[in-house]
Amino acid sequence: MPQSSSPPLSDAAVSDPSVSLSADAVWLWVMASVTAVEAAWWAVTWLMGIAPAPYVFTYLALAFAGLGAASMLRLALQPKAATPNWSSAVPATFLVGLGASFFLPIKYAIPKLVPFWLDYPLARAERTMFAADPWAILDRCLGWAVVPMDRLYALWLPTQALILFLLILQPPSAAKSRALIAYFLAWFVLGVVAASLFSSAGPIFYDQLFGGTTFAALREALQHRGAWLAVAESDKMWASLASGRPGIVAGISAVPSIHVAISVWVFLTARRMAPRAGGCALAYAIAIWIGSVQLGWHYVTDGLAGLVGMLAIWQLVHRTKVGLR
Repeated sequence: MPQSSSPPLSDAAVSDPSVSLSADAVWLWVMASVTAVEAAWWAVTWLMGIAPAPYVFTYLALAFAGLGAASMLRLALQPKAATPNWSSAVPATFLVGLGASFFLPIKYAIPKLVPFWLDYPLARAERTMFAADPWAILDRCLGWAVVPMDRLYALWLPTQALILFLLILQPPSAAKSRALIAYFLAWFVLGVVAASLFSSAGPIFYDQLFGGTTFAALREALQHRGAWLAVAESDKMWASLASGRPGIVAGISAVPSIHVAISVWVFLTARRMAPRAGGCALAYAIAIWIGSVQLGWHYVTDGLAGLVGMLAIWQLVHRTKVGLR
């Protein structure tokens, strides 16, 4: 008996509305599932008394502001672009805001769930491997770049969010679906699960956590060279952890570096969907990794873990052909 089957969705965008809704449904389903798991994780930690309440409305407002900014930028860059699939873009934006609001208290609860344990062996191993602290080597070689690195690193969150919403607004395709699935999985697998297993704080918080002056020169160098954003933000994050009163941005974890992981995702996505931007995206990912070490947020190993973790998730999503439904 002959069997009918529909051809798989190619990496090219499709225009049939029924196919569009079906294609977007794949990554929307994954996104909703990840958000549900995060909500459950938060509920457990909240019931344990170690996680605060989420800033749901604040993050929803920020998410829809990001969608609006991406829509205006897309219209400016592509005035003749097809109308976005709002039936998927709007619920996706809602889930982004909801997921982000759960991520913050989950991250804040990490050291209470799994006390920081990896900093000492990592700091010692890297100092032995490089014959000095990596941040100090970068400071000697790229001391002039501390201020631009400080500003670039501070803009990472709005930058990656804008890229995310620009991708959400693109016509449905297998490439879009796979990239978005990899993105959502990375935030949970690397930013929650791995961050809990490899609980660590990073060099900039090392002395405050463990005492002594192991990284005292790091803070002095940042203050002397004018990296005031890193200094001010780290002070706020530490005050939030120490006081038990988290703000809108809180939570400390170093391994793996989600900054590096998502920056690598930006490169992988650009290489597949916007090849002309691939070179700039690669340079951006490298700069974020360097900045994460030079500014004291991360050990070199954190960035390597983020890179390997993101590549593994990307390959898993692509080899299982998720999105070709």
